[in-house]
Amino acid sequence: MTVAPSHGIAAFALIVCACSGDGNGDGDDPSTSGSSSSSTGAVTTSDGSSSGEASSGDASSSSGIPELPPPECGPLSVCGQLCVDLSVDPGNCGKCGVSCVIPHASPACSGNACAIASCDPGWTDCDGDPQNGCELLGPGENCTPVCKQGQPEACNLLDDNCDGQCDEGAVPGCRQPVHRASSPTLGHFYTLDQAEAASGDFKPEFLNYFYMHVAAAPGLVPLYRCLKGDNRRFYTTSDTCEGAGPVEGTLGYLGTEAFCGAVPLYRLYGKADHFYTTSVEERDNAVAMYGYLFESQVGFVWPGP
Repeated sequence: MTVAPSHGIAAFALIVCACSGDGNGDGDDPSTSGSSSSSTGAVTTSDGSSSGEASSGDASSSSGIPELPPPECGPLSVCGQLCVDLSVDPGNCGKCGVSCVIPHASPACSGNACAIASCDPGWTDCDGDPQNGCELLGPGENCTPVCKQGQPEACNLLDDNCDGQCDEGAVPGCRQPVHRASSPTLGHFYTLDQAEAASGDFKPEFLNYFYMHVAAAPGLVPLYRCLKGDNRRFYTTSDTCEGAGPVEGTLGYLGTEAFCGAVPLYRLYGKADHFYTTSVEERDNAVAMYGYLFESQVGFVWPGP
C-alpha cells in the first residue's frame, strides 16, 4: 500500500519535465535565444528587429495581440490602420493624431490646418480665428470686424490688414476708375471708357479722376448715368434719373458714408451743365466765378484703387 503513491509521484514528475521543454524534448531555456515565447509559440519584439525567429504563427505585440501590416493607401497617408488625407481630416489634421477641437463649433481641417466647419446654435464666428472658436452675441449684437497684421486685403469694405485703410492696393475686381472730360457743346462728361472720354469734341480733363466699386455691397449705392433730352449727361442715385431722361447705365457704386478713405462727390448745375467734383476749392470757385449752383453731395467716392 505504500509503494503505489510513490510510483504516481514519479510519473507526474516525468510529465512535468516533458512539458517544460520546447516541444522538441531538448529542454533548452527559451530565454537563452534572446526572445520570449507567447502561449501560441509566436515570438514578440518591440520593433520587429529581434534576432529571434518565430517557430510558428504571426508576429504579435507585447500584449499578445497580433500586429496587422499597414494598409496600402496610395496617395493617402497611413495613420495606424487608417488611410487619411491629412489636409482635410479633422481627426488627423496635418499630422497623424492631431485632432481639431474648436470651442463652440464643429471642427474642420483645411489645408492641413484646423478650421471652423460651423458654429454651435446661437454662436457666431466673428474673427475667423479657430483658436478661440465661435463667439456668443447678445440680442441685436453684430460681429465687430477684426483685422490681422499681414492678412491679404479683400474687397469687403473692411480694413483686413490693420493699416487703417480698406480695399486698397488695386484688389482685382474691386474698384474701377471714372474719367472726366468736357465739351464746349455737351458740357462735362464722366465715363468708364477712356476712348469715349476723347470722342467727338470731348477733351479729357482727368483720367482716373475718382474710383467707384464695381459691385454692390452693404453701404454702397449705384450712380446712374442718364441721358437728358439735350444729349447732355446727368448722374444720380435715382433709378428714374429724377425724370430727366432714360438710364444709360451705371458708373459704379459709391458710398453712403465716408469710410475706407472715401471723399465727397459734389454736384453742381449751371448753364444746362451738370458738373461733379471732389474738390471743395473747385466747387466753391465754380459757384463764385462761373455761376454754378451747388445742388448736393451725391455720396462718397475713392481717390485711388
